Amino acid sequence: MISLNCGNLTIEGESIGGLATYLRIKELDLIFDLGRCPISFIGTNHVFITHFHLDHYFGLPIYVSQRWLSNMPPGKIFVPEEGMEQLQNILDSIAKLDSQQTWNHHLISVKIGDRIPFRRNLVIYAIAVNHTIPAIGYLVCETRNKLKPEYLGRPGSEIAELRRTGVPITNQLELPLIAYLGDTQSVSMDSHPLLNRCQILVCECTFLLPGDRQRAEKTKHFHLDSLISLVKNFNGDKIILTHFSQRYSTHLIQQQIEQAIPDPTQRAKIGLFI
Repeated sequence: MISLNCGNLTIEGESIGGLATYLRIKELDLIFDLGRCPISFIGTNHVFITHFHLDHYFGLPIYVSQRWLSNMPPGKIFVPEEGMEQLQNILDSIAKLDSQQTWNHHLISVKIGDRIPFRRNLVIYAIAVNHTIPAIGYLVCETRNKLKPEYLGRPGSEIAELRRTGVPITNQLELPLIAYLGDTQSVSMDSHPLLNRCQILVCECTFLLPGDRQRAEKTKHFHLDSLISLVKNFNGDKIILTHFSQRYSTHLIQQQIEQAIPDPTQRAKIGLFI
């Protein structure tokens, strides 16, 4: 299993095109996609599924069953609303086959545009992506309260009294931490106003070679050709590339990235999850 440090966040898991994608951000208590489920992921309480291709969600039966067997409360599993009923049926059928019982689980449907508070100071936005089946990307933001300008410099006792009497003295700020796009042919910074400034953008890069362009178009996967403009237009800290085709060696991946982004300053923005 790969572990990649990105500032104050660590991405753990694997992402190989067509095989399995499962990424955990332990510090945020969340998992993006669950094509397989390592036992170490069972205690993570929030799972966000981007779409219903098997390599992105078929670790869910293990996740649900292991929490059920361990008498843990069900984790919250956020899934695209298209397909949630079918997923419910799949989990119930596997549970019946496995144990003749129904596993306790908590599915939550998500649609593009939703704003989902999922921890005390975190929200996640469901954003549009472009794939062959209904799919959703996710943008995680930290929420902070900042004192309104008109109250700056006032004594603490006065601020406390205003707060006690219910006067709204703060504005809520949202700081974009990490975005995960799942499978997508393109990245549109218009999908959310904070996307361009998130600290970490996790983006697939399934295809690299010129001969793969037609296949990328047909399967609606990201091609290396699109990375050049993405790097130029992204104002955040790091772009993490995932989901490379199984046909590529690590050496070939590194070589192609270096050729596509020759500027060392721009290339320093890129991390490879391999």
